[in-house]
Order: sequence, then structure tokens, then C-alpha cells
Amino acid sequence: MDVLEQFLYSIAYKFPKGYPDMKDPKDVELLHKLLNEIVDTKAPLNEQQIEYDDRIKDALGVEQIPICQTPLELGKDFNLNGKDAEIWKKLFGVKPLAGRTGKQTAGSGNGEVSTYWAFQYNKSGKFQVEDRRGADNPDLIINNLGVEIKDYGSKLITLGKFFGDKKSYGLLSNLFGFKSLLEALKVGKFPEESAANPGTFKTSELVDASRLMLDFYKESKLKEFAEKYQFEVVINLFKRVDAILSELNLGSGASPEDVASGILKIMIKTKLDKKPLLGQDRGYVLNVNVSGLGDFVEITNEKIDSLSNEDLLANIAVSSAEMKMNFDALFK
Repeated sequence: MDVLEQFLYSIAYKFPKGYPDMKDPKDVELLHKLLNEIVDTKAPLNEQQIEYDDRIKDALGVEQIPICQTPLELGKDFNLNGKDAEIWKKLFGVKPLAGRTGKQTAGSGNGEVSTYWAFQYNKSGKFQVEDRRGADNPDLIINNLGVEIKDYGSKLITLGKFFGDKKSYGLLSNLFGFKSLLEALKVGKFPEESAANPGTFKTSELVDASRLMLDFYKESKLKEFAEKYQFEVVINLFKRVDAILSELNLGSGASPEDVASGILKIMIKTKLDKKPLLGQDRGYVLNVNVSGLGDFVEITNEKIDSLSNEDLLANIAVSSAEMKMNFDALFK
């Protein structure tokens, strides 16, 4: 099947006879319209797309990539069936090949190639899909919107490492640094052993660390004493708390939950702004499985800004400098 045959095959269902009748003016008009849409919207394949196409052909053992017959909409959950589900399953674990080893790359996850196929080769012909894998890029770009592909059976989805996010890590380091210092200063008591640190903590531990910092900040007599006798170390500690509250747009009356949630919101906003948002107002996380199910979660800056303290504290976990989030609870 050549390119023209593939195109005619993909649009046949749009015509009353199952094919364009060139003697019927309405069929001719519709055919011209569909051809113009293809010319206007489909850009030339880039190197990554060609690589994906080659991997699909190899995995399916075909010369011509089959069309996904299930109509899809970007942002709308889907459930492939029949032949589409069979092809999806064959492609689900397929990944691009690493240049040096010739083996499947670890930089790509399950479901990325199958999602690329289902949208790029959808019978609607209205999707332009690009591969953008990378540390700070979403897995795919579909019609210029970022889509991060995840293959998870649970609701908690890993968002990625945040050590490179200087603002997020700086706030956490300051907060847990305060916690360690203030516990060390307790009279007659060594700091209790704790697994909590800037890279691994429960949200309840983040609230506890915030409470310690705010309790110190409320020691007005200590501040007056330090300023009177110019104890720079203590003065600088108060200034550091001022800086943290200012960074979080909080005042002196902030609660521990306000501080902890404010830091979590900065963490997820910094991460989500890169993937899937790509600096835009909208993007998607797509949770897929091998059977052909796709569960979209729309991410917008408006949704992030509107998250409550309770939502953030209940639906985010941090371990080994990675954030895990319940996207359904936060954004659906």
C-alpha cells in the first residue's frame, strides 16, 4: 500500500459509498478539502519521527504503518478495541534504539511509541506528533501541546527528580536546616534521628519543620535581644525566615500548613511548567496500560494555582529527590 492508497483508506469512511466517487461533485469537494487539510497541517517528519516509524514497522513486520481506526481526541480518555488494541499491545513495550548499543533506550518508557502511533496515524488525520524525550521535556508533543506518558497501575505517578530545581531545593534545604539547628539547640537533648531531609520526607514532616521555624520566628524577645547586642548569627536566622516567607508570598501570620503547601506548590509548578506544559498554559499527563486504555489529566497553571493546602499535603509524596503525585485527585 503506497502513501496515496493509505490516505484513501484512512478517509474512506467519510464517503457514502466507502470511497470518493469522482463523478459526484460533493465527493470531489470533500476530497479536495481533506487533501488541503493534510497539506496545511502535516509537517515533514523529523529524525525522531522517522525513527519511531521504523521501530513500528519492525515491530509489526510491515512496510506500511496501519491506520488507527479509533477516533481520538487530545485530552479525552480512550479505550482501544479490536485490531487497534492488538497493534497497541505489540507496540506498547517498543522503544527507540540507543545509538551506541543498538538496544532499546532506557530514556523512553512503555506506551510512548504506541501513543505516537495511535495519534500520528489516527484515521482523523488531525494530529501532528513529535518525540521530545529529554530530562526537562515531555515525552511527546501532540499538536504543539506537551504530553507526558506514564505507565502506572497506581494513582501515584512519579514526576521526576527535582535536585536541579534550585528554588525548590533551596527552600527545602533552608527549612530542614532550621529543623536540624533548632533541635540541636534544645537543652540537654541531642537531635532525634530522622529520615526526613530535603530529598525524602513525608508531608507531615514538612509541616513539622515549618512549625519549628515559625515558632522560632515568633520569639520576639530573642530578636530584640539579638538586635540590641548585635548577635549577627541570630539576626541572620530571623532574616532567613523573612526571606522564606517573602518567597512564598506569606506574612508573619502564616500557618505551618501554609508554609509546607507553599513549598510543595513551587516544587510541582516548577516541574510541571517544563513537562508537560513546556512553558505554555496547558499540557497533559497520559496514563496508559498495555490493554489500550488511556487516561488523560489536563494540567493548567490555573489548576495549579487553585490547589488547596489540604489537596497538596494529601496527594504528594517525596522520596529519593523524586515527587510522586495523585494527578487524578489534584487535577481531575
